[in-house]
Amino acid sequence: MLATIGLSAIEVWPSNTPEDLDKKTHSPEEYVAATARAKCHAVYEAVLAAQAKPDATKEHLEDPAVVIAADTIIATRAGKILEKPKSEQDHVRMLTHLRDGRYHRVLTGVCVMAPKADASHPGYEIRGHVEDTKVYFAREEDGLPDDVIESYVKTREGADKAGGYALQGVGGMVLVEKVEGSVDNVVGLPVRKCLQLCERVVFRQGEEVEGEEDEEEEE
Repeated sequence: MLATIGLSAIEVWPSNTPEDLDKKTHSPEEYVAATARAKCHAVYEAVLAAQAKPDATKEHLEDPAVVIAADTIIATRAGKILEKPKSEQDHVRMLTHLRDGRYHRVLTGVCVMAPKADASHPGYEIRGHVEDTKVYFAREEDGLPDDVIESYVKTREGADKAGGYALQGVGGMVLVEKVEGSVDNVVGLPVRKCLQLCERVVFRQGEEVEGEEDEEEEE
């Protein structure tokens, strides 16, 4: 999604951070924000560790310009957190639950980090945001019976997606009735807010922005 707006110099570093926070003690917003922040820290530290290796390649000898991490979950009307389906049966149950619940929220935690220009403690600037979008599924009586859900599951389109569906694919045509809020967020990343955070940590370091929560951490 970032490449489509001209940001082609992007390197993907997978995060191996376990996503195992206790869902019973975290609200959906807290859960997704903390997971994104943990991913951001893990990748930033992995890049720094790569610099220290004797065989480090040229592109790994400098600090990353900016690290962007994100995590997406589904929050049901009852506040239950849904991630990716674990099996075909779980996938069917998940989509059926979303249909019968009428609407749910797609929450994406975005966290960005960049080295501080003056190298002051803790050495980086970090900011985060949670984007919240409400998605309405079609009703069973309006064209979304069980057999349609089962057929969608067999396409495997949503097998690796939080909530088990892809708005940008067949799921957007057969499952979703309407979206309230950022469509980009449901597709995978709230691009506009992500770019705002990048500007904040790279070009406006140390500034206090009204209405923005400071996420800078003491190590």
